[in-house]
Amino acid sequence: MNDVTKLLSQIDEKRDEVVTDSYTISWREVINLYKENEITISPDYQRLFRWDNARQSQFIESLLLNIPTPTLFFYIDNNGKQEVIDGLQRVSTIIRFFSEDIFNKEEIDNAKKQNSVNDVRNPTVLDDVPIITELNGWTAKGLPDKVSRTIKNARVNVVILEQETKPETKYNVFKRLNRSGVRLSDQEIRNCMARLAGNEFADRLRKMAEIDGIVQALGINEDGQKSQGVEEALLRVMASLTYADKFSHSVTDFLDEFMFYAAEHNVIDINFELKIKRTFDLINIAGLSGKAFKFRKDGAPSGPFSTNLLDVVAVGIFSNVDNLTPAEVAKRFDYLMDGEIKELRACTGSGSNTKAKLEKRIALGKKVFG
Repeated sequence: MNDVTKLLSQIDEKRDEVVTDSYTISWREVINLYKENEITISPDYQRLFRWDNARQSQFIESLLLNIPTPTLFFYIDNNGKQEVIDGLQRVSTIIRFFSEDIFNKEEIDNAKKQNSVNDVRNPTVLDDVPIITELNGWTAKGLPDKVSRTIKNARVNVVILEQETKPETKYNVFKRLNRSGVRLSDQEIRNCMARLAGNEFADRLRKMAEIDGIVQALGINEDGQKSQGVEEALLRVMASLTYADKFSHSVTDFLDEFMFYAAEHNVIDINFELKIKRTFDLINIAGLSGKAFKFRKDGAPSGPFSTNLLDVVAVGIFSNVDNLTPAEVAKRFDYLMDGEIKELRACTGSGSNTKAKLEKRIALGKKVFG
């Protein structure tokens, strides 16, 4: 029977874990706080600035039209500074538009040469503005003072998660806010969430994902790399090796929870990292670069990158890396794809994202490469 007292008690308890403050601020104040380094955007968040020039231009137009702006969410970091949790696109758009008020001439000139619409130091040239069409072609520097003041004086609501809020709660708030749309990949969100507990693990994962041998072995395409697919593949291998018993709901939740746990407890040491690198080096030397994680059709690798094969092959090789040669890896991979195909099919394909099938894939990999 449902217990009303327990329900109300838990609601009160969990609400008390979220410590917030809220106020209204002008975009002028946001710009000034950024200039004073009181609002920070970490490099990982900066990489997520994705709005194209047209969407940025239309946001500037919205401020002139007095269209209300959705709430910004910040959290207070360990240094007492405000870090963006939600509202990155809008904050970055304002900073870029008024970049000549913020950055020095050398930074501006270098950014202009690169001409990226997602570099906040590269001044915006408004285009594709649908309502106030006379805005097209203008920059902030050229606008009449009255127009610039109108944009800067537009107001926006801000909600701040205070330092007293537990890291796990900040993580859940960030997750809920940023998964309300589909603009970011799961791993991009996960990487930022983990930084609410600490930067070290996310930084180490990023550096590992930039190792040529690992990228080569995985064979993930350029779009997948941009959305942090290499990081996610490495995270999945680490989670399967050290956290599989904690799997409860879905693979996405499993990887979310492991990423946060690893960030909070620093569970991966240098020896583990070196063993990961050796695993993917073996795959490359065995002649399986870009092939080890694709199923075969008519004897040749075919189709997209398979996370199911990642669980079998990468985990299996890692678990036996001290006893394998490249020739053995190639031989056993052939055996897996040809000889063990029934057993492989039993733990892959439809309905494979369950704890039982993950455990079967891990066991199969250890057996085949053991």
